[in-house]
Amino acid sequence: MKKQLGILMAGAVIVVPLAITVYLVWYLGSRLDSMGNQAVQSVWEDVSLWPGVGAVAIIAAIYFVGLLTRLWLFRGAFGFFERFVSRVPGVKTIYESVRDLMKLFGGDPSKMGRVVKYTPPGTDISLLGIMTNKRPAGIADGSGPPRVAVYLPYAYMFGGPTIYVSPEHVEEVDMSVDQCLKIAATAHVGAMAKLPTDTAASADREN
Repeated sequence: MKKQLGILMAGAVIVVPLAITVYLVWYLGSRLDSMGNQAVQSVWEDVSLWPGVGAVAIIAAIYFVGLLTRLWLFRGAFGFFERFVSRVPGVKTIYESVRDLMKLFGGDPSKMGRVVKYTPPGTDISLLGIMTNKRPAGIADGSGPPRVAVYLPYAYMFGGPTIYVSPEHVEEVDMSVDQCLKIAATAHVGAMAKLPTDTAASADREN
């Protein structure tokens, strides 16, 4: 029975991640397609669209806006719009939060921060995090001891605290932000590090 259960779990390890990935891609694609269809049909009511055309229309529109950002006239007009939105209570918080999140994962590694190990003073433990700002506004203003902002992602869930710590307790890690978030999302399950030769040999002797 134990052997059969092992075979079942081996199949589940392959099927479940694949099934969830396919479902999420299909769900997001269908939602995007539905939004695009509604946008197109709001202009041309009697038009009949093939499946997927709505999603292509939205992607094309986003790409077109990206092209417009290269024009100084568009950037100036959009900057005026941003300043107006930033003065509206409530709307400002939502807009700026989403904007900063998109900038964080916009593909520029320099804007995503650096992966670090934070060692709390007086302990021998290390916390994997992302140093997002070396001089956080309102915290490291020169009136007190230097502080850096470190985001500590939770395992198996979204979110995590942002802490402000002394730079001497932070050590940079040769790892990309994507790798750090992946490790945090899975609590390092399945990401076995290679042991040094002498350590591996001693472990084999102990086993």
